[in-house]
Amino acid sequence: MPTQLDEAETTPGPDVLMDLLFGSVAVPLVKLPILRAGLELEVWAKIAAGRRTAKEVAAIEGADEGGVRRLLDALTVMKLLEKEADKYTLPAWAEYYLLPSKPAYLGTFVLEWLSWERHGQLADAIRKGKRPVGADYTHHEMVDHFVPFYAVRALAPQRYLERHYACWRALQIEPREGLRVLDVACGAGIAGLSLARLHPGVEVVLQDWPQMLGLALEAARKLGVDQQVTALPGDMSLVDYGEDMFDVARLGYVTYFYDPDYLVKLFRRLHRALAVGGILVIDAPLSDEGRCEREEAVLDGPWLYAVSPGGDVYSFSDYKHLLDDAGFVSITEVSEELVKAIRSL
Repeated sequence: MPTQLDEAETTPGPDVLMDLLFGSVAVPLVKLPILRAGLELEVWAKIAAGRRTAKEVAAIEGADEGGVRRLLDALTVMKLLEKEADKYTLPAWAEYYLLPSKPAYLGTFVLEWLSWERHGQLADAIRKGKRPVGADYTHHEMVDHFVPFYAVRALAPQRYLERHYACWRALQIEPREGLRVLDVACGAGIAGLSLARLHPGVEVVLQDWPQMLGLALEAARKLGVDQQVTALPGDMSLVDYGEDMFDVARLGYVTYFYDPDYLVKLFRRLHRALAVGGILVIDAPLSDEGRCEREEAVLDGPWLYAVSPGGDVYSFSDYKHLLDDAGFVSITEVSEELVKAIRSL
C-alpha cells in the first residue's frame, strides 16, 4: 500500500504557486509594499528637507531606526533612492514625482492604486456581490486621482508619440488635410495630438473633464499643435458631439470601466457624431474569447470589479456585439488592444 510519502513523491509540485510567492515573478509582491511604506512615511520629502541618514529620518517621527535603515536600503536597491556611505539622496527624477510639494507628485495616485482591493476586502465583495469595493473610478470626483498619472505624460509628451504613431499605422488611418479627429476621455491627449503632429491640416477635438484637458492642452502646446486643437469639457456620456462631424473618434483605455448598456449608448452617440464612413477606434486590452490566455487583460478583471460598478474585461466578440447594436459595420480586431469599426449610412 502506498505511503503518504510515496504519494507525495508522485504528486505534481505547486511550481506555479511557489514561483508566484517566492520566485522571479514574486518580485513585485515584495517591492510594492516597500514602495507603499516609503510613500506613507514620506521618506523622499524628509530626505529632500536635509535628513540624509536613517537616524535623522527616523527621528522625525520617533520611528525605529533599524526599520527605517532597512526600508531606505531597499528603496536604494530599487533605484528609488541613491546612497553614499550612510547618506541618502533623491534621484533627479524623484524630485519631480515623489515630493508632495510638486505638481506632478505621484504618491497619492500610487497609494490609491496599490490599495485597489482595500486590504483584503475583494473576496468579501465578490461573495456578497457588492461593488465597487472602495472608490468608484467612473465617478467624476475620481478625475483628480488620475491627474498625476497623466501629468507625467503631459510633462514630456514626445516620449509617448511612437506608440500612437504605430497604432495609427496599424489602423491604416492616414493624417491628411481636413481630417477631423475626436479623442474621447483623452487624458493627456497624446493619441489625438500625435495625428496632429503628423500633418498640420489635422483638426483634433479633445474631450475630457476640465482637469484633464488642462494637461492635454499643455501637451498640445509642447508638441506645437495647439492651434489645431479644440477642447470639449464634460462628461463623455452627456457632452454634445454634434452630428456627422468627425472622420475618426477614439476611446482609449476607458471602455472597460463601464457596463454593456452604458457602452452601447455611448457608441450610438459616437455613431451620430461620425460622418458616414467614419472610423471608431477602441484602444484597450482585449481578452481572449475564453478569458484564460491573454494575461494582462484577464488580470484586469478582479481590479475592474473592485473599482467600478459595472466594468469588465471585454473580448473582441463582446465589443463586436455592442458595436453591432450601435449601428457600426466592418468591425475588426486590429490587434490585442485595438478594435476598428465603421459608421454605416
